[in-house]
Amino acid sequence: MLEEPTRSIYAWLTDRVACSRKLFNRWRTMHLLRVALLAGLSASAAVGASSANPTGYVLGAQDKIRVKVYEWRASRDSIFAWDALNDVYTVGPDGFVSLPLVGEVKAAGFTAQEVAGFVGGSLMRSIGLARPPAAAVEIVQFRPIYVVGKVSQSGEFAYRPGLTVLKALSLAGGLRTREDKDARYEREAIQARGDLGLIRLNEVNLLVRKARLEAELSHAGELALPPEVTAHIQESAIATIVKQERLVFQARSEGLDTQIKALQNLRDFLEKELMSLEEQLVFLDTQIKSIQKELKSVSALVDKGLAVAPREFSLERTLAQAQSERLAAETSLLRGRQEISKTDISILELQDGRRNEVTVDLRQTQAELDALASKTETTQQLLYDSEVSAPSLEARRADTEAAAPIYTIFRQSADGTTEKMEASETSTVEPGDTIKVDLRMFSDDPGAFGATLKGRKQPPSMVLREDAANTIAIP
Repeated sequence: MLEEPTRSIYAWLTDRVACSRKLFNRWRTMHLLRVALLAGLSASAAVGASSANPTGYVLGAQDKIRVKVYEWRASRDSIFAWDALNDVYTVGPDGFVSLPLVGEVKAAGFTAQEVAGFVGGSLMRSIGLARPPAAAVEIVQFRPIYVVGKVSQSGEFAYRPGLTVLKALSLAGGLRTREDKDARYEREAIQARGDLGLIRLNEVNLLVRKARLEAELSHAGELALPPEVTAHIQESAIATIVKQERLVFQARSEGLDTQIKALQNLRDFLEKELMSLEEQLVFLDTQIKSIQKELKSVSALVDKGLAVAPREFSLERTLAQAQSERLAAETSLLRGRQEISKTDISILELQDGRRNEVTVDLRQTQAELDALASKTETTQQLLYDSEVSAPSLEARRADTEAAAPIYTIFRQSADGTTEKMEASETSTVEPGDTIKVDLRMFSDDPGAFGATLKGRKQPPSMVLREDAANTIAIP
């Protein structure tokens, strides 16, 4: 009987020992995890100082940093992550970083390790913690650098650790070379030649249009082309323009003639109708006189009793009807004369409208020719500058461009002032630096070469000449 209680006590003691061992193992695991986490944060800060965070690097505006904050809570036997703080932040123009639960933290002018200490201390004071939590700050993105001056593509570029002036120059596409300018001048010359060809065709088109409008205004039967056009009438482009304008001239002349002819036919018809009405009036007048004479004789006989009264009444009705027909014919005659007057007015309006239309078009065409002459002169000057002036200008720069470029670094110090430093290709570049690249060469402003440009020849005027391809050529 005593063996049964003994076994129960032994089993209970065994279970308690096993439970104690489990609790101890759990506590040891969490402790090791806490130590590893704190060591990891310290290692992260140390690694950041050597790679992402250069030793002694001072933060500044536009730097992006990542904040990590963790805390060991013994009461819960766990590690608590401050998720509201663990994020990426950008240093503002005023040098501060705004953090939740902490507020504004001064970052500009301090290292990442110093900012991490500020974050832990500020969080402890604002929340009322017993000790500051473990905080680490690493640099995610450095503030950019700027490359300006005689480079292919100036602007803002991302900073990379170990960046030198030569590497920054490669980011900006290298030096601006004279070959680039030569290609640009060549493109401008080709474009100017094309523009001159189009201007010349436009000028020919306006000249032929002007000749067509003048022929319409003078009611000529054929276009009188100017010598500038007739000298090159065999060229396909000019021949096409002349053919089109002749077709337009013919269509407009035939259209106007058709309209005027229709109105004149209408007038002739009205004239014939008036002649018929006039003859009808003469006939009615004769008829009315005959009826009046007969009525007078019958009335005399009725008065003497030799004729009956109905005969007199019948003649009176016949006389009234004849007079009514005469009045209607006279009204139609007046209406016909009115229609003839309207027809004459329509013919005059049609001719005046065409004359006014042609006059306006002629004035506009002349204005376009005048504007085209000014544009031609400008395009010729641009072509001359691209083919003659610009290459001679570049020839004078060729010797100076072979000289080594001049590098200058502008760096903002901690007190807000900008420091200017002479640099070389191997000089180290820091985040936020502005690199200026200069070349010992003349200014791009043509005014700097006034002595050369004053004595240059003016571009020749543009004239048409025939070449082997039978096309418009611009010398």
